[in-house]
Amino acid sequence: MKNKLTLSWFITILGSFLLVSGIVLGAVGADVLNIPFDRLDLVPIAVGGCGFMLLFGGVMVILDNKYKTKEDIIEENDERNIVIKQKAKSKAFDLMVVMFCLGLLTLTLFGYMNEVSFFSLIGLYLLSVFYYGYQLVLNKKAM
Repeated sequence: MKNKLTLSWFITILGSFLLVSGIVLGAVGADVLNIPFDRLDLVPIAVGGCGFMLLFGGVMVILDNKYKTKEDIIEENDERNIVIKQKAKSKAFDLMVVMFCLGLLTLTLFGYMNEVSFFSLIGLYLLSVFYYGYQLVLNKKAM
């Protein structure tokens, strides 16, 4: 619980920093970075958008933990609820694996993907699938 709250505060602070950076880049212009982006007008939107999402997620977790009662904590640690959450995560992972693969294929076929980003995303995809297999083997050995 303490680690989750500490991570939430870190995410909130990082999100605030990125949101302010996006606003500053929007006001000053992304030219001050001296990084050759293809679309300099989208840099402040991307940085600010990531910051907003992190800030929103962090604040929601902090507020959720702030107003929990003893009964909520006991119910959250109930084994049935843990199994329900694990099954939901498992289904979401299965869907993500299929949708990510189809999205990557679609972007590549329509010509919106260059080689560097394609192989980087394929590497991340394979890393997550291999980690899933690794955890599956570990969990089977533990059972």
